[in-house]
Amino acid sequence: MPLKDQPAARSALPPSADLPLLLRDLPPAVRSAVLPLLERLAIPPGGCILREGDPSDALYLLIRGQAVVSKDQGGQPMLVGRLSAGDSFGEVGLLTQEPRSTSVHADGPADVWRLPQSALDHLRRTTGTDLLTQSARRHATALGERLARVNTIAAETMQRHLEEFRMRVAFGTLFSNIILLLFLYVSGLGLLRYLTAAGASSTLISAPLLLAMAAGAAGIARLSGFSAATFGFTLTRWRWVIADSLLWTAVFCAAVTAAKALLLALEYPRPGLALFQPWVSAEGWQATLLAYALYTVLSPVQEFIARGLLQGSLQKMLAGRAVGLRAVLLSNAVFSICHQHLGTGYAVAVFLPGLFWGWMYARHGSLLGVSLSHILIGLWVTGVLDLASMV
Repeated sequence: MPLKDQPAARSALPPSADLPLLLRDLPPAVRSAVLPLLERLAIPPGGCILREGDPSDALYLLIRGQAVVSKDQGGQPMLVGRLSAGDSFGEVGLLTQEPRSTSVHADGPADVWRLPQSALDHLRRTTGTDLLTQSARRHATALGERLARVNTIAAETMQRHLEEFRMRVAFGTLFSNIILLLFLYVSGLGLLRYLTAAGASSTLISAPLLLAMAAGAAGIARLSGFSAATFGFTLTRWRWVIADSLLWTAVFCAAVTAAKALLLALEYPRPGLALFQPWVSAEGWQATLLAYALYTVLSPVQEFIARGLLQGSLQKMLAGRAVGLRAVLLSNAVFSICHQHLGTGYAVAVFLPGLFWGWMYARHGSLLGVSLSHILIGLWVTGVLDLASMV
């Protein structure tokens, strides 16, 4: 509850040893004169004692509990100090007659004594004691320490923001280089398909270019100076990662199978298709096995590029709300574009599993589970359902 909404309650002074430092050494007569001037405020946890920008109209003494001092930075409070029982605060604003430069909130329940400006003036007239000046003099060292803490916190905040900026620049450079590699990959793949006989496996066609691009991407990642774990190369919690990926992959495969069954019931795209219809290369079983083997080997390579590099870089570069979701959508859009050489329908079709793998990578923070899922789903939808024949 804000200070101005708090009911004031008179309170008897405790023994001298329990008084705040500001009042402890006052002569007994002056301390007795302070008694009727004090307003006691019971502040609930998180309650506002001072608010930045409000008029400076009183001196405060923290009797019990603790409080935090903060300053508004772009709508967000930045911690600049802490107060403990016995501390006084608010004197600077009274001396300068400027609005409050910081806010003070109770860190847990707290008892505060308030001496309004009128009470301080009355005390000076009746006793000759200028409590405000005495407070400033007594706490000159404390004020210096507060300023030092503010400077330290400000320097640490600036350093943290600088490191975040450097991180974003580094990942922006990494992301730009990967986009350039993807452009070269897609362009080269289109040319290679044009020169390749019709009917050849797309995996056989794309494998050499994908491996070359992966080598370039690995080199760029290495030169970035970031650890391998940054790009998903980690075995942290690997048992859970594998079990979790197998569970969700089974759910995904079951959903895809049910979707194909429903489409076949509607005779889409044409009647007579079977639910289970493995893809077989026109070049024979050897080419078929080679295509499946290459797919198994290259799926982790695709995940390294799409998830480890693209999605990971975007997560570090982007700011604001829903960074993880936006990183998944954008990296998956690039992943889908890279399948345009197989046709627009195919590129749109791979967007859905790409979202699934992006979610899984964000969930695990590892390429292990998502690579395993990519292999299993790809072999299921191609080697068992042959969904490519429907798009």
